[in-house]
Order: sequence, then structure tokens, then C-alpha cells
Amino acid sequence: MISLRIYRFLGCLCLVPVLIHGCGLFEGDKNGAVLVVGSRHVAPDELKKDMSFITAGMDVPENLRARLKDQLIEQIIDHYLIMEYGRENTITLSENELKSAINDIRKEYTEDGFQDALLRGYVDFEEWKDRLRKQLLKNKIIKRATKSVSPPSYQDIRRYYVNNQDEFRYPRMLEFRQIVTRTKEEAENLLQRLRNGELMSELAGKYSIAPEAENGGKVGWVALGYLDESMEKILFSMSQGKTSPVIKTPYGYHIFEVLSIRPEGMEKLPEVIFKIESKFINQKREAAYKKWLGELRTHFKVKVNKQLLNTLELS
Repeated sequence: MISLRIYRFLGCLCLVPVLIHGCGLFEGDKNGAVLVVGSRHVAPDELKKDMSFITAGMDVPENLRARLKDQLIEQIIDHYLIMEYGRENTITLSENELKSAINDIRKEYTEDGFQDALLRGYVDFEEWKDRLRKQLLKNKIIKRATKSVSPPSYQDIRRYYVNNQDEFRYPRMLEFRQIVTRTKEEAENLLQRLRNGELMSELAGKYSIAPEAENGGKVGWVALGYLDESMEKILFSMSQGKTSPVIKTPYGYHIFEVLSIRPEGMEKLPEVIFKIESKFINQKREAAYKKWLGELRTHFKVKVNKQLLNTLELS
């Protein structure tokens, strides 16, 4: 399948509830359209291409195909409604905006890596570029249409914090470094070298078989309940700055060093105020977006040629 970074810009959205029964139905169209959304007449081949693109790489069971097709049609109708709103309100995407977005994406890849991602997604560059253009324009239209969403007041944020205390509690955590070897003898030799003054970060980088060896054996922060019991039993009994004896676990022979300990507690309001504000704004935008889409369905004509639609099959 196509790289997640590229795929995100291709407009793969979450499926929505089936609402086709709310759209007008028609038996024929002078342009041979299967969908009419505002001034947009969508031909069967174009709709088929849209559905195939969205479902690329999906293995859809036969008994779910009809339901999925209805959901895809709703998603595609929403896309054309948004584009019609943009057309009506002369919202456009400049070539500079498109070039800037392409450059930002390509910075994350080597040239060969970028081409490989396109090939794995069965799409050539021009088709990908066209999809990206449409998705960027769509995002711009949505942002414009929901820009009136206001941030929550301090009182709203504080009230949320007080009423949702469990959300801001954190367990006891520790940050540690480790060396992992295949044999006890190797581990004992390295432990002696540590006692003689060598640095654990250097020995871990040279001799540890664990993935974090390249980071000097530093694992990072973990909470109780996330590690194997044989590891937690010793780690969470150690003091900060202490080094363990050799410990056998299902993964090998370990030497641990506890770097930092954070006792359980609760985040203070000043620490989470921006997180709560972001959550409120996202919820408001989602509600505004859904309301706006509903209004678009009454503002623009939406018709489905059910007879033609029934002839289209998911790939």
C-alpha cells in the first residue's frame, strides 16, 4: 500500500453512516451521470475510479461490499459538496501552495524512496499530484467554512479539568538504560567493567543486542504494567542512579540502570490548559463541520442514479 504520509494527502477519510436514502434519485441523465452534486455531473467511470482509489489495498469481503459501496458514495458526495461550496465562494489553491506542499512531503523521502512509495500505491506522479491538489483545496475550503469556531473560555477549561480528574492522573514512571546479552557470562563480564568505571551508554552501544543499543541502551520512560513482570520486579524496586545485578528475562540477560523516577501524580491545570483548549476546539470544529455538511445537502442539488450505480462493482 502507499506510504501513510502520502496516503494521508490523498483524501482517505473515515467512513460515514449510510445516508443515500436522503438523496434524490433519478433514472437517467442527459450527460450519463451516476451522480449529480450541484453543478457537478459525475460519470460512472469517474465514480468507479474514485471508489477504486479509496479502497486501494483493501480486501473487502463479498458480504460487506454493498454496504461499503453505499458508504463510499456518501463520502464521495460529501467531497463534491465541499468542492461546490469552494467553487461558489471562489476558494482556490495557488500553484505556489501546491508546490510548497509537494516540497514539504518530498523532504521526508529520498528520490528513490518517493518513487517507490508511488509505485507501491499504483499511482503515477501526475495522478498523485492531482489528488494532492484536490485534498489541499478541500482542506482549505473546510478551514474557511469552520473558521468561526471560537476557543473555549478559561472557565470552560477549568470546569473540564475539575470534572475529569482521572484524565490527568499519571502512574509512577521511570526512565532507564539497559544492556541485554545472550549469555550470562557476557552480562557478568560487562557488569564488572561497569563496576570498574566504564560507561553503560558506551558498553550498551557496543555489546547490547536490544534495539535501543544504538541510543546507548536508553529505553525512555515507562509506566508500571508495560514491561515483562521479570523486568518490572527489579526496575521498580531500584533507586534512581542505581545499577542492577544481572537479571534473566525471556529476552536474555539484562543489566539495568535507572536514570530518573517520576512518582504517580496529576498534571496541574497550567500544564494541560493548551491540551484541553485544543480538545474543545477540535470538538467544536467537528460539530460545525457536520452541521455545515448537512446545510450543503440542502443548499446544493444531490441526485443519485440508482440504476447506474447498481452496475458499478467494487474492484
